[in-house]
Amino acid sequence: MWPRFITTVTGLTGRGVEATLDADENLPREGASVRVCVPDEVQDNENRVGMTPTGVRKLTEAGHDVVIQASAGEGAGFDDAAYREAGAEITPNAETVWGTADLVVKVKQPTEEESALFRQGSAFFGYTHTETRPWLARAFLERGMSAISFERVRLEDGSLPLLAPMSRIAGHMSILIGAQLLQTVHGGPGVLVGEMPGTGQARVVILGGGTVGEYAARAALALGAGVTVFELSERRRAHLAETLPGVKSLSPEAEAIAAAVVKASLVVNATPIISDAEQHLVTREMVRTMPDGAVVIDVTAEPRGAIETSLRLTSHSEPTFVEEGVTHYVVPNIPGVVPRSSTLSLEEATLPYTLMIADLGVQGALEKSSALVAGLLCLAGKPIAEDMRETAG
Repeated sequence: MWPRFITTVTGLTGRGVEATLDADENLPREGASVRVCVPDEVQDNENRVGMTPTGVRKLTEAGHDVVIQASAGEGAGFDDAAYREAGAEITPNAETVWGTADLVVKVKQPTEEESALFRQGSAFFGYTHTETRPWLARAFLERGMSAISFERVRLEDGSLPLLAPMSRIAGHMSILIGAQLLQTVHGGPGVLVGEMPGTGQARVVILGGGTVGEYAARAALALGAGVTVFELSERRRAHLAETLPGVKSLSPEAEAIAAAVVKASLVVNATPIISDAEQHLVTREMVRTMPDGAVVIDVTAEPRGAIETSLRLTSHSEPTFVEEGVTHYVVPNIPGVVPRSSTLSLEEATLPYTLMIADLGVQGALEKSSALVAGLLCLAGKPIAEDMRETAG
């Protein structure tokens, strides 16, 4: 049994939560060879992979064993031969990956089927979104696992280094996807996102000026669109005004949003408001005023409360539905459509943390990195994050 240690976890509310923990002896520990396993991604058209051959090589050179599920990297352009050459073991089935892992590194959150394969006392490092998946939180706890969530890893300045790479790509892709959906070959009204002589300037409205919103604005501006970003933070509005002077950045007042939406060919939601929110930034009435065939891209997908008509999740196989004459795209894994770029960008951010966890063990990594502490959901089955404690009762 490892010695006890005290960790202070700061949640989104800014309140410190002290947890005195006894680390479980089954956790990956400092100085030990760790078996790091990377499963195939199973969600619809999700072709990213949790590790590239470069990552495998760095882990194996550090003395760790790496197991890759067969064909896991093919969608991102990394074949099994490249992984073998880097020193990985290739296994054909998910049961071996999940059932023998000390540490699982994955992109998207596990499914219910995958959670049934969790190894007792193992560790998980990937996106989780447990706040909307209590069954996953319960699975982590019941299997005595340690889980660190990519999207919650937070630096001292408040930035989210493992969420940012995918936020950049999702923001950029939201404009490219919206531009496609406005084309007649995709059922759109034949509107170009940009400006040409005689056409006027297509209007793009973006809700939220964080990383997603900023990169959506960059892409839309580059195409020549007229771009309006609604952002609550005065600091972020000032940042957008300084870095993207062609973008109009406004406070999200209802009248201003309504006036912008009525002229918009494309509305991108990049601000997470819960699905059952009583108030919406863009109401059904506002959507009804948009031009026929206009497009809504809801990048946040799962919360989807900012736009009242973002009723349900869609998928890459069935990406859209029409509500109030407007095409809605609510796919939760937008970066999956550019899997090679997404995988490379994500691993650049995650690999230093993966190596830290493997080399120092979970406890050692937490003691060294406050950023990882912020992403800690549970340790050896003990709930740490607020939603995990609520699930545990």
